[in-house]
Amino acid sequence: MKLRTCILFFSVLFSLGLRAQYLGGVGDGAALVLFQGTANGAQVATQLAFTTAPTFAFPAASFSVVVEIRDAAGNQAVFSSLANNLVALAIDNNPASGTLSGTTPVTAVNAIATFSGMSINNGGFGYTLKATVSTLSATSAGFDVFCFTCGGSGDGGAQTQTPLSTQNGQAVVVWRGGASGNQTDWATAANWVNGTAASTGDIVYIEPNGNGHQPVLAANTSIASLNFNSAQKTVELGNFNLTLTGTVARASATEYVKTNGTGSLIKDDIAVAGSFAFPVGNSSYNPLAITNNTTAAEWFSARVMDEVYEYGTFGPVLSNKRVKRTWDIGKETPSASSGSGVNLVFNWNSGELSNPAPSTYALFHHDANGNSWGQVVTPGTSSQVDNTFTFTGYQGSFSPFGIGDQNDPLPVVLISFTGECSPQGLDFNWATASEVNSKSFALEHSSNLSDWQALHTQAAAGFSSSQKNYSAQLPANKNYGPYFRLHQQDFDGKFENFPPLHLECSENTGSGLLLYPNPSQGQVQVSGFSGSLDWQIMDASGRQLRSGRLNSEGQAAAIPTAGLPAGMYVFQTATGRLPLMIKE
Repeated sequence: MKLRTCILFFSVLFSLGLRAQYLGGVGDGAALVLFQGTANGAQVATQLAFTTAPTFAFPAASFSVVVEIRDAAGNQAVFSSLANNLVALAIDNNPASGTLSGTTPVTAVNAIATFSGMSINNGGFGYTLKATVSTLSATSAGFDVFCFTCGGSGDGGAQTQTPLSTQNGQAVVVWRGGASGNQTDWATAANWVNGTAASTGDIVYIEPNGNGHQPVLAANTSIASLNFNSAQKTVELGNFNLTLTGTVARASATEYVKTNGTGSLIKDDIAVAGSFAFPVGNSSYNPLAITNNTTAAEWFSARVMDEVYEYGTFGPVLSNKRVKRTWDIGKETPSASSGSGVNLVFNWNSGELSNPAPSTYALFHHDANGNSWGQVVTPGTSSQVDNTFTFTGYQGSFSPFGIGDQNDPLPVVLISFTGECSPQGLDFNWATASEVNSKSFALEHSSNLSDWQALHTQAAAGFSSSQKNYSAQLPANKNYGPYFRLHQQDFDGKFENFPPLHLECSENTGSGLLLYPNPSQGQVQVSGFSGSLDWQIMDASGRQLRSGRLNSEGQAAAIPTAGLPAGMYVFQTATGRLPLMIKE
């Protein structure tokens, strides 16, 4: 008797199951969560969706397209009346009068229509496809067809014929990388389709070929727009700037502007209330979004470094809790004090945090004068979600920014450190904006920027959130420096060395040489010598960075400083040395 009951129960379920349909909705009983009986009617197809479509193509090269018939809940409409109907495919947006070839229409199988062997015969940018069945239709995402041997017409043609194709009235050039020689050089014409390198005002597309030769800048460059085009390539800046007057398209974790030197990506004229997403990163993609809520359209620049450094763009790596990235941001006017300021959105990836990671995220900014890092508190508001940090309404100077822990700040925020000669000796003054756990300051000197000796020590404030001013005087007629720095010590043994300054009271130091402007940006002029002059530029550790020979012929001579990170340097000649400050 029990056996018969079980058989009958199974038979009823089986019978209902044959008449059931999948809806993905919520039923009235436990058995109705996934299935709904035919009493509620047949499944209704309400939409189409492209589950596979090309991201790029070449003329006559085949590609596949998959279209799915779905119900209102987004489920595959297997039990609908359209599940096995004919689905048609056609070109929707047709920028270059292309023709679609291949098997069309096709019969859907269980609400899936698979098109294979499709092709388009003419190159163009921004093609879309349209699928239809009965009264339903769907449009694919845009894709480009690159045609390197055929002709074409109309805006968006990607053909290689002369003149270059255009898009919205602007010339379009396509990077493909060379087959031999200097295969990555942006300026090499052979690396570009049609043999013409990109120039000012061009729209640049990156060809998605397999040679792996990504473009590398060889000089400061300006173009209209950049489309990465799913090419799986980066654009490397090195020590040069790339300026955009237009847009960037299709950037991703594998396609971005690589800031692997001192060069930055510059967006020209971000309008008032306008935004721009800088697709930048160094070893990884760390994009930065900027919204300009000031009262004037201005250019902004951005580059990313893979760590946070004591002196902003150089020096020892900090050990604080932090995101291990620095966003070096520039702006046409040095600060954002008008309107509602600037909104900043920073992004990083898993694995780019210190260990331990920050617990309470905060924005930190390195003072533009090269003094120190400090937390940005007011004005503005901040928020952090996952690997994104947003600061709204920033009003301040622009230089390096980092993300750290507000409970783990640098021990001292230095406002200024100056020195001057007086009849009594050497007078030094410095000021701090805040101090945490600070024990003492030591004034040190060096003759070579590597060996330092303490000259004077005095107590620090310990804990302070307001400005503190300090001074020290060294007697005259002593063999000092000529380099001086502050060594700050904490009660727990931690310490920080602030950037050095150069001070010599001898009237003949440098043998009459004059550097100007100093601080410099881009180049520095040298005067006060005759004939030839051999020179060197050295960093704070005494390492030679550049050298050369000048010939004055009675006039000042220029030395390029582009590519040198912001900071303090030494200009050395056979007869003297002078401090040289490089600014952003």
